[in-house]
Amino acid sequence: MVSLGCAKNRVDSEKTLARLVGQGCVIVGDPSEAEYILINSCGFLGEAREETVDTILELAELKKQNPSLKLAVMGCMVELFRGEMQAELPEVDYLVGLSDGEVSEIYDSANTDRLIEPGAVSAYLKIAEGCGNSCSFCSIPLIRGPLKSRPVDDVIVEASRLVKNGIKEICIVSQDSTRYGLDLGIKGGLVKLLKKVVEVDPKWVRLHYLYPTLITDELIELVASEPKLCAYMDVPFQHIDSGVLKKMGRQENEDDIKRLIEKIRHTMPDAAIRSAFITGFPGEGEKEFQKLERFLSENELDHVGVFTYSPEKGTRGFDMEETCSGDEKEERKARLMEIQKSVSLKKNKGKVGKILPVLVERFDAGNNLLVGRLETQAPEVDGEVILSECAANPGEIIKVKIVESMEYDLVGEEV
Repeated sequence: MVSLGCAKNRVDSEKTLARLVGQGCVIVGDPSEAEYILINSCGFLGEAREETVDTILELAELKKQNPSLKLAVMGCMVELFRGEMQAELPEVDYLVGLSDGEVSEIYDSANTDRLIEPGAVSAYLKIAEGCGNSCSFCSIPLIRGPLKSRPVDDVIVEASRLVKNGIKEICIVSQDSTRYGLDLGIKGGLVKLLKKVVEVDPKWVRLHYLYPTLITDELIELVASEPKLCAYMDVPFQHIDSGVLKKMGRQENEDDIKRLIEKIRHTMPDAAIRSAFITGFPGEGEKEFQKLERFLSENELDHVGVFTYSPEKGTRGFDMEETCSGDEKEERKARLMEIQKSVSLKKNKGKVGKILPVLVERFDAGNNLLVGRLETQAPEVDGEVILSECAANPGEIIKVKIVESMEYDLVGEEV
């Protein structure tokens, strides 16, 4: 199986694999040994769809050596583009959308069976499907539908199973985690859920995908006071110019964003703030973009992801007149990442000499050393701590002295 796209897709893939194993399938790591290859597709952006198509064509080449090989594609891209895929990708034997009957059990809230990669110490926990926001650039509500929060009991059963199976860090994900429970009539749903998740006793709980205007003082104070909750706030701001934000259909403006950053840093001085931004959205001229550059330079966020705008059919943004060429979007993305690289290096240099807790994540056989993460570093998207001298095992949280800094990664020694 090949799982593409976001962490939420990863959860779907793990639940699919568990179901297949339960039905007698054997999972192989080498696609050339497979009788069936399953691709969980991403249809969110043009770049992601290109990756899906490239993956399909690459794996379809194996049919030349093994004509009986069957290739199946499931997930978001199939849900949006089934007709086009049927017409243009004859290499695919089966297309399975999100709403098809044969996968209904996979997406059922009560399904908590997952096949986690052996030795994993971290896992994602999806608390809701769909989205209740209406951002003009985003096709998720078209693909996944409106917000559908999972009942608290289902989430806690799954969290408990993850911990029982050796998972030390639970990463909470959904399209907008701050809206959790609104559709179920639960006020302050995310705070109430987190209090129950920490009771199943993971080492760390990390929050992802928080909508800025829905982050309450109560949530910030809980993250600050609960030792198991990582001092980490993942808040996609998308832009800083109020005019661009309004066209994006966002609820916040420039002042709201700056006040939120100030509030988080006042309450949790050592917390990391991760955010994501889009370059080239309709209405972003050089003036608006320079404002975004200044914002990143002055506010020094800990981790930043940047995406180029992709007009998605069915969204309100699709009908807006574009003000940037593809090359301009890419150039602006590169400019932002260059700023962030300097910010990240500066912040990492400030950690040298400090003794900090590190979750040992894995053994890197190629370099013959262990690799871990600070609680201010999320799996896969942020930097890591390379443990030059360490005798611990993956899954342990140890004290580490930071001895060297790089642009995104750190080097440390066990104390």
